[in-house]
Amino acid sequence: MEKFTLETLSAMSKDELIEVVQTLQTKLEVAEKEVEALKADAEVGKKYKEHLLQEAIRLVKLVDGEKAPMLKLLEKADVDTLKNIVDEYEPKAREKFQPSAKQEDIEKDKPITKETLIKANYKDLVELSQKFREEVK
Repeated sequence: MEKFTLETLSAMSKDELIEVVQTLQTKLEVAEKEVEALKADAEVGKKYKEHLLQEAIRLVKLVDGEKAPMLKLLEKADVDTLKNIVDEYEPKAREKFQPSAKQEDIEKDKPITKETLIKANYKDLVELSQKFREEVK
């Protein structure tokens, strides 16, 4: 960008000064639009970082407990560090809190209702019939 001094500005004609002002106004408008776009991006980044922070806190508490030393460090961590912590702790939390019973086992222990019988397939009905026969014996 060309630098203007008081001497160069006073040596310019009125038309040249108007052209310089218009150019500067155009550049200012472009810069203001860029600033608004950057502000919007910064807000998205802040929300993403906050989400990662909350997720990291949740996972660390699940895996290491409420008084984990790691919790004190999370507030000052950058986005990359938070992402790495979430990626590291998520499988640990899944492993620690995997279900103890399979869905099939839970459903087999459910009480038998009219709706259960209506929804049951042929294989389930045969198994149920065998179960009743064994109980009757």
